[in-house]
Amino acid sequence: MGNKDRYYIVALSIFTLFLGGCVPMQQAKSPTFKPTIKSTDKSMLGGLQQYMAALEQQGEKGDIAAQRQLGAMFSASGNSEQADRWLRLSAESGDADAQAKLGDIYTASSQYDEALNWYTKSASQGNAKAQSQVANFYLKGWGTDINLEQSVYWDNLAAGQGIASSQNNLGAAYSHGEGVDKDYGRAIFWYTKAAEQGYVIAQFNLAGSYFLGQGVKKDYQQAYAWYATVAAQRNDRVGDKARTMMNRVSPTLRKSGRMAPSKRLADEYIQRYQSDRQLFTE
Repeated sequence: MGNKDRYYIVALSIFTLFLGGCVPMQQAKSPTFKPTIKSTDKSMLGGLQQYMAALEQQGEKGDIAAQRQLGAMFSASGNSEQADRWLRLSAESGDADAQAKLGDIYTASSQYDEALNWYTKSASQGNAKAQSQVANFYLKGWGTDINLEQSVYWDNLAAGQGIASSQNNLGAAYSHGEGVDKDYGRAIFWYTKAAEQGYVIAQFNLAGSYFLGQGVKKDYQQAYAWYATVAAQRNDRVGDKARTMMNRVSPTLRKSGRMAPSKRLADEYIQRYQSDRQLFTE
């Protein structure tokens, strides 16, 4: 396939990146290559072809940012051979984002040993997304033996950089004493961090903590509000469980005269912590 044909295949992917640049990963410290497109270009496709040609020229010269962007573009267009070539060049030069992207590609094809290799390289450079993935691999035993201590170690790093899934996983680790000493107070801390980012499983776990009084004083009003937040956006098994728990705590709230304020709190949380809003106020 000639270069001209390849430009047409990836045109839509390039157009998105041409307008906004590559979407950065959580830890985006790598340089971004931004070739200048002449304003005299009449055809958008011509401009995109120029953009690709400039990227390839710079990539062949060893520009790791250009190599990474080429890899991302070819990956988005489904050209795995070219994606692997360019990402690997950038990754082998030490680009953390390219290393993480290679990890994604190998994960998608269930090549977990290779995926873990690249995620670990990226994670060691501080890439938060890769740190979260390394933690997940150790938790599930993908490409390695299950190692809960290592999972907690990497989740702790990712959680500190704001990765909600790692914050929730840390909460679960402290709740169950897996890879770390059981500490309900620390569990609440991390569940809350993730829940306030809109991470639904953490919201459910936080609701359960208030319901049981684990790490925090038992509070049915808080439990109801967080369960409502989950129920408003999930119509799956998790959402069904949340609705069941709302029904379970409602009689106690009504009996104590706290049903109305609980619903107001639920509305507030729904507005603040999720986008698919379905208010529970009567």
